[in-house]
Amino acid sequence: MSNFSQAPFPLLYAPNRDRLSLYPDATVRDVVIEPAHITHVPGDVAIEPITHVPGDPAVSLLPEDVRAHLSGQLTTSLLDELYERLWLVARRSGQSIDPLHTQEVKGRRIVPTEDPRLHLVWHRDKIYIKPIPAFLLNHDFWAIYLQPPAGESTVHNPKQSSHSGSVAFDRSVAMGFLRSYALLVPHRLDFALAKDAHLMPDDVQDWLQWSKFISYFRHVTDEQVARRYHYGQLRLSRLNWAVRIFRPQHASTMWFYEIPHWSTGDFVARATVPLLFLFASVSLALSSMQVVLAVPADDPWFSGLGDSGLQKMGRAFWVFSAAVILAWLVAGALILGIPLAVLAWQVLWGYRQERKRNVGVSDA
Repeated sequence: MSNFSQAPFPLLYAPNRDRLSLYPDATVRDVVIEPAHITHVPGDVAIEPITHVPGDPAVSLLPEDVRAHLSGQLTTSLLDELYERLWLVARRSGQSIDPLHTQEVKGRRIVPTEDPRLHLVWHRDKIYIKPIPAFLLNHDFWAIYLQPPAGESTVHNPKQSSHSGSVAFDRSVAMGFLRSYALLVPHRLDFALAKDAHLMPDDVQDWLQWSKFISYFRHVTDEQVARRYHYGQLRLSRLNWAVRIFRPQHASTMWFYEIPHWSTGDFVARATVPLLFLFASVSLALSSMQVVLAVPADDPWFSGLGDSGLQKMGRAFWVFSAAVILAWLVAGALILGIPLAVLAWQVLWGYRQERKRNVGVSDA
């Protein structure tokens, strides 16, 4: 068995076939394994080795550059800091990820983003998804820079260790990221949607190639992925509240996980409708309370009714005014109460699930 077996997928199914060069006169395959162990892949053509990260010509293969690049592409420091409390605002299940076609059924449009902390975060009618970096599709890159933790490696090579060890990036983050894509793109239709949304590099050419590659991530367990990927989709509005309540150090603002409005005009436009509703409701209630006082007893329209008739009409107006006020109060209570009740139910559900998990861990 060669050192390339340390990658989670075989070389044959790697969508990106770039050969990496760590030294001017040596390719990665020369450095990592003996030439006699090089496996010929049908369809491969002679390719000049590259001295940069696959898909990112501006990033060299120097360990410090690779480490910084991996961190910027995959690290989710804020969610990692919130991990112990995320169960209060989200369902703790790495499988809680809808396929892309289901996202569209639910009315969510796919928004590509290069920010890893927004990957799988949804808000109203959109979900943010980070495209797959090309280097995660390269077998050699995994074998050198994303090796298993110490103790899990089956083959030791001093040259390989000297390069990958200096990178020291958590392989489980990359494993979790690709497992999320195994759940996002399980069908041919999802693959077409992913290509249309520019979520996959050109290295992934067709459904058959993708299906063979991603099959090695479909059965990855929570023990093999980073803690962020113990959770699936996350709702932005709840993450905003988590930031406000727990005040994590990695948050850029104390009010939002991600600032929802980037212009005053957009904020005012969104706030106008609820403000108009509140204004209209209060105005209606105040107008109703003034109905009785606004009807003069000597008004010619009511002169033929007599005192008894005016009293009955005044009483009817008063009852109607009281009914309007009561209806307004009930509507306001429902508007505020239903979300609060749902939030309370979700918090209680989270407590129950956390208790069950703790009981299961203690029993084990």
